[in-house]
Amino acid sequence: MTRRLPVRFRLTLAFTVAIAAVLTATALFLYLRLRTELDNRIDESLHTRLELVSSRLREERGGPGSLTRAVARGEEGSGFVQILLPGSRTVVGAREGLGDEAVLGPADLRRLAAAGGTYDLQSDQPELGAVRILAGPVTARHRHYVVAVGAALEDRNEALSNLRTLLLVGEPVALLLAALVGWLVVGAALRPVDRMLVRLEEGLRRERTFVADASHELRTPLTMLKAELELMRSERPTGEAFDAAVEEAIGDTDRLALLGEDLLVLARADRDRLPVKRERLDVGELLGSVARRYRPEDVEVEIARDGPPSIYADRLRLQQALGNLVDNALAHGTAPVTLRVEGVDGAVELHVLDCGSGFPPDFLPHAFDRFSQAPGDGGGGTGLGLAIVAAIADAHGGEAGAANREGGGADAWLRLPSPA
Repeated sequence: MTRRLPVRFRLTLAFTVAIAAVLTATALFLYLRLRTELDNRIDESLHTRLELVSSRLREERGGPGSLTRAVARGEEGSGFVQILLPGSRTVVGAREGLGDEAVLGPADLRRLAAAGGTYDLQSDQPELGAVRILAGPVTARHRHYVVAVGAALEDRNEALSNLRTLLLVGEPVALLLAALVGWLVVGAALRPVDRMLVRLEEGLRRERTFVADASHELRTPLTMLKAELELMRSERPTGEAFDAAVEEAIGDTDRLALLGEDLLVLARADRDRLPVKRERLDVGELLGSVARRYRPEDVEVEIARDGPPSIYADRLRLQQALGNLVDNALAHGTAPVTLRVEGVDGAVELHVLDCGSGFPPDFLPHAFDRFSQAPGDGGGGTGLGLAIVAAIADAHGGEAGAANREGGGADAWLRLPSPA
């Protein structure tokens, strides 16, 4: 069942269980340590008092009863003292305020008379309560006695009870805080992994979409090429009819080749492997090399006075991007097309402007999407030209954009970082 839980929850749960084990072990150690320390201090005090009472009892010169009671009355401090006869519960001396009832039973007296030692019990005498007793045999004036000294355990038990309460209340709170900290720490540690997984998922989604769109786009020219070849095989045209059929087949083949090249560029861009060979380029020469591909009356170059004289970029990639923008402008706009360079906010903008009707408003936000074509364009293109422009701009650390001009026509551009 735990495998079905999120990784963050499972790691936090494991961390919390480990902290709970550590806190429990620490709490148990503290409790046992405190109990041992308190018992040791009580035992040290009892041993001191037993030696003192035994010494006074040996030094007493009066009769047995008066002597033992005098010794007992001389004992100061908390707790109690009883002097008993061996093998019986006869009290021959006791600290003032205690009755004549022995706090030890016959079996305890026989055991303590022989070996001595400590003994915890709940006394029947209300004034004593829970006590810890140390007893031992004493010989005074040729008579044998059992001296029992005791200390009340009320303070010791109260201290242990307070510690238990503190641990029982504090440990869940500490555990809750530890779980919260663990949740935050695990979340922070997994955040890069989450971003990576999201990126992988997005990459897989784009890959599936790309393959589906590419398959759809390739199907049309392949179907047309197959139909033309089958027609040629069945009708066996000659002369002008044969030449026309061959030209149609060559046109479809050219479209397939162009589509294949465009798909390759976008596939490499998706894998962050679109090669970019940067060099310092003269902007005027770059725009001029693109404009010379077309008739002078169709394309002109305009360089702003404050425009940067050079740019650090890949010549072939920028020529490809600008060529795609010019082809799109001539196909859907009206000549002349203007190539313009501007410096804007620390960046270099390469604009391609036409004098047509501009982009359809609904299509403008999707102009750079793959396989997107404006309504009414006749389906002559692959729908990848502007997508390739965006990929080239992104490979240079820039971006591509488009807008309709106020006076009519479209403005498409690449915004690239200025050269250092």
